[in-house]
Amino acid sequence: MPKVNILTDKKIIEVKDGYPLIDMCEDHDTSILFGCRDGACGACMIKIIEGEQFVSPMQDNERDFLETMAAAPNERLACQCKVSGDITIEVSE
Repeated sequence: MPKVNILTDKKIIEVKDGYPLIDMCEDHDTSILFGCRDGACGACMIKIIEGEQFVSPMQDNERDFLETMAAAPNERLACQCKVSGDITIEVSE
């Protein structure tokens, strides 16, 4: 089972393959916040420190939003990500 290491919270959470990060955060107490839950507000922006290849590919709407926010290449919206392997993340500031 993939492991999500949340550096901000100092916790590692095991999830099923293909599990959405938004569901993981609802199931466990994390510091990742959600607003709109559909990739339009940016409240859930995270940095992927390791394992970027184990996160679902970015869709056009997320890419467009992150471009308008001048996000770094390793930043993603947690509400749009599914996990397929071990990753390490932290909350973007």
